[in-house]
Amino acid sequence: MSIVCGIYGFEITTPIDLPRLRIEPRTNDYRQAKQWARDTNSYHLTAVVTGASMSDDMLFDLEAVLSFIERLDVLVSAPVEQGMDDPFAQFVPSITMHKRDNGGGAVIGEDSIFGASRGKFILKALDRLQDKEFCEQTKFRILFFKYVETFRQRKPFIEVTYFLLFSGLESYARAVVNDRDRDASEPISKLLIDYGFDVQVCRPKEPQKAISTYTHLRNALFHNSEFSKSIDSNGVMVEYKLFDYLFNFSQLVALVIFKAVGFDDGHINWNSWIDRQQFK
Repeated sequence: MSIVCGIYGFEITTPIDLPRLRIEPRTNDYRQAKQWARDTNSYHLTAVVTGASMSDDMLFDLEAVLSFIERLDVLVSAPVEQGMDDPFAQFVPSITMHKRDNGGGAVIGEDSIFGASRGKFILKALDRLQDKEFCEQTKFRILFFKYVETFRQRKPFIEVTYFLLFSGLESYARAVVNDRDRDASEPISKLLIDYGFDVQVCRPKEPQKAISTYTHLRNALFHNSEFSKSIDSNGVMVEYKLFDYLFNFSQLVALVIFKAVGFDDGHINWNSWIDRQQFK
């Protein structure tokens, strides 16, 4: 007897096969699938996942991985025995709870255009999340779930969002580069440079690419509850506003997660945190 769960709010039009699991779409019409998945007012049944068995930990991780892809909260129902020929008939077609916060658009394009990209990422991300030794050594699980929680908030607070992003990246960077003593800008910069990003600790003419910019904003927000920071740059006072840099930093953290799981489908624009062009 197979076990089946309903998936609510994840865009899918072609089946995804995972080890011991299969995700089946409710429709192969990409317009309908997108409409259901991107509705911020309701969670629509978009797929079911079936398998011989499913642990609570695996379903918890799967729900987070699907949410990360959409940058919208995705729900996975409790598992039930598949008792009907049509597994979709075992679940309500939609759930209305609270408004879903749009975290900035899907980080991986729909499967009608990008083929197997979503399935490949799901597999790689679940492998990483379920690798206890890797997560312990790198703090990857902390990074991943802190990122996902930025758009799972019932009502997003900028203070909470920035804390989750910065602290998650800092924990991961310090663990990976084995630097737990210096200012956070140093290990974060080293990690990002090793990953191929064009950054420096300080870059006055391009503050978006200076990790010190994000650290200054972190300090102003955490220590003084201020959303801006004025810095003396070569004798000139320059004001950095958190709202001007939030997208850059959030997108950068998402790209770091791709690097951490070893995912590159050939469509990722690794400079999207600067030019805002998600795919290539």
